[in-house]
Amino acid sequence: MIGILSTYVAKRFLSTFFSAFVVVFLIVMLVDSVELLRAAANADAGAQEVLWLALLHAPSLLLTILPFLALLAAMASFARLARSSELVVTRAAGVSVWRLIAPTLVAAAILGALAFTVYNPVASATLQRYETLRARWFSGEDSLLSVSSNGLWLREGDGAGQAVIRAKRAGSEGQQLWDVSVFRFDGDDRLISRIEAGRAVLEDGAWRLHQVRSWTFDDAAPAPGGGLSGEAGGDAGGDAGGDAEGGDLEAQRDAGPPPETQVDTLTLPTRLTRDRIVESFAAPETISFWKLRGFIDNMEASGFSAARHRMHWQSQLSTPLLLSAMVLIGAAFSMRHVRFGGLGLMALGAVATGLGYFVLANVAQAFGAQGSIPAPFAAWGPPAAMSLLAIGLLLHLEDG
Repeated sequence: MIGILSTYVAKRFLSTFFSAFVVVFLIVMLVDSVELLRAAANADAGAQEVLWLALLHAPSLLLTILPFLALLAAMASFARLARSSELVVTRAAGVSVWRLIAPTLVAAAILGALAFTVYNPVASATLQRYETLRARWFSGEDSLLSVSSNGLWLREGDGAGQAVIRAKRAGSEGQQLWDVSVFRFDGDDRLISRIEAGRAVLEDGAWRLHQVRSWTFDDAAPAPGGGLSGEAGGDAGGDAGGDAEGGDLEAQRDAGPPPETQVDTLTLPTRLTRDRIVESFAAPETISFWKLRGFIDNMEASGFSAARHRMHWQSQLSTPLLLSAMVLIGAAFSMRHVRFGGLGLMALGAVATGLGYFVLANVAQAFGAQGSIPAPFAAWGPPAAMSLLAIGLLLHLEDG
């Protein structure tokens, strides 16, 4: 009997959860479509592109509000059991409140595990595609910076040409680079020069390169470092590096090595700033959970702080505990028989508690992302505290 009851309660919770998921998904798409239509008024994007962007954006937004869906599903499920007197009958049969809640806790924990192992990679991929297409259609720009096992890559240019900068490591604020290679291309994407520098320092409107060696592959090209300021755009990852070290460079080698020029310092104009460089790192939400650890290692190896990404990784790991905490809160505020009244106030209390949790969690995650407090504490502390609060409330209301 207990097994049948547990299955019944779990099915009730899961059906309510997935129904709420579908409804909220459609609402999020509708609201986001309206916002995107407003933004697309002066952009090169039509209704079809807007709907596609909204569809790509919705999964990541749903991942953010997943705990609130678990709270609403738990409240609705247990309130329905209370209204139909099923809760009274099961309690009269000697089934404790903890045995009733256990199936939903297990279901919530499984949903949480699936959320970061299966749903997160899908949501991160769609969000990354959304940001790329939105930047391309709405502002004409692509991503600025990428990090790989070979170091970090920057790319900037205009219609007359572009420069790809590779550095093996960087300062924590992105204003200093070491072991720098600069590949310059003309408007037809032909390699025209290569610059090697021991160090690069970002100053106001320019990179100042030190211990410079340069090679010019096109006699008609301007001198290295001249007139290459422009908008940032494109993914500066392996494709750019492959082009720089690929076909064009091999063709020049076949024609004979170009003359080498050595100078102590060289100025390369740029429109990059420290803030633009730091903000151009891939947002942790756009990286799959399974790839996030490698990205963190690459960032730290390149000299950048990965506190924000480490915080996101820990928060994903804590999702099962978080959803279970939301179920406990929903149960604590809804497992009350109709004849006692006050269900509206109890529901309002549950929603207020859930919102209070989100405020607390956001504050903790902000501190964790800045490195002010350890990321595991910032990620696991709020859901653990909320679970203890809900358990104490249940003990007071049901067993007190």
